[in-house]
Amino acid sequence: MKKQKLFLFLIFLFLVLKSFSQGFLITQPRLRFDGDQLFIFYDIISRNPADQFYVWVEMKKTNGEIIEAKNLTGNVGDYVKAGNNNKITWIPKEDSIYLDDEIFVELKAEKYVKSFKKGSMMLLSTVFPGLGQTIISKGKPWWLTGIVAYGTLAGGYLYHQNYLKSYDSYKIEEDPVKREELFQETQRQLNYSAAFIYSGAAVWAINVFWVAVTPNRYKLLQHVNLSLNPSPFRYDGTPLLTLKVNF
Repeated sequence: MKKQKLFLFLIFLFLVLKSFSQGFLITQPRLRFDGDQLFIFYDIISRNPADQFYVWVEMKKTNGEIIEAKNLTGNVGDYVKAGNNNKITWIPKEDSIYLDDEIFVELKAEKYVKSFKKGSMMLLSTVFPGLGQTIISKGKPWWLTGIVAYGTLAGGYLYHQNYLKSYDSYKIEEDPVKREELFQETQRQLNYSAAFIYSGAAVWAINVFWVAVTPNRYKLLQHVNLSLNPSPFRYDGTPLLTLKVNF
């Protein structure tokens, strides 16, 4: 009996370390059955209290027959928050199930993971407009926005340099006709320079803002983490345990 307890303790410790390596831990469920309702109490300990999880329960009889527990209520299903004293309630008769045998209960949970890190995507779009959106959209050529933004800014810079040269020529020109022509040229170049620079800046700012307001959806669920699970009943005064691990 001591070896069995030691084995279970080592397995549970392994699961704890494995869960913490992925950023969260589901504590061993605490089960209570009053003859009419099954109560499952558990805690989700996470490095980030804002994490959310998909939680579900699987049950089967000792002969392997699966129990379809559909009418579960409480902290189960989508977007369960991390925290203590989570509770799931199941009334077997509501699913037309009448328990007359030992059953095994497994509590399963998976953390929702954001599809992208918004801060990183905003930084990328700040460095090169469209790059963040390209990653978010999984390869769509939003990076062309960066070429447009850099191109218009470069055009604005070149026009401004030409404006400075024309203005220097305007200041030293003594012929009234040529002086007027140079003045008109400087105004045209200055207007073009401002138009290009403002357009490039607008494209840049709009792109970063676009990334900022893009809703961050969750990835498809795929990383299942299970814990050591006790049966809600006892056999000769000893709690029965089930163990299943998926990686």
